[in-house]
Amino acid sequence: MTGDDAPSDDLRRAASQPDESTQDPAPNQQLQPIRPRHPFYRLPPELILDIMDLLSPEAFINFAFANYPFLHAYGLAPALSGVRIDYIANSTRIPAFFPLLRLPTEITLEIMRNMKPIDIMRFVLANYQDLARQGITPPLTEETLTQLRRAVRSRLNSS
Repeated sequence: MTGDDAPSDDLRRAASQPDESTQDPAPNQQLQPIRPRHPFYRLPPELILDIMDLLSPEAFINFAFANYPFLHAYGLAPALSGVRIDYIANSTRIPAFFPLLRLPTEITLEIMRNMKPIDIMRFVLANYQDLARQGITPPLTEETLTQLRRAVRSRLNSS
């Protein structure tokens, strides 16, 4: 074996070993909270909360779905259940129950600008499909839904 083959052998060995972060935990092992690695999350919580106060409702909603475990830990996102996540993801043909949701998008966003972040999230989770039709909420990708489900399981296992 030449010196040139050694790095490729190391890569093969690393590729053949299972990645611990992608394996399902053992049935009796508790799921650990997702710890984002971005330097933003190392800022003091008070500073992060101040930054979030400056976000528009649309930006906060996008941030909230991308960082649900983080926001839930600070009380800025309501607790979700698996049933609620499935409802949000699959209930696309439910008619609007409240005339408020027939308002133009601009007025809905203006109303949301006067809400606290936790209230914005409650409103979004309760009316996700209608807000998605208006283009206010982001589409929920499989990756986002998986992260939300993982956060719910982690919260339920730690209770």
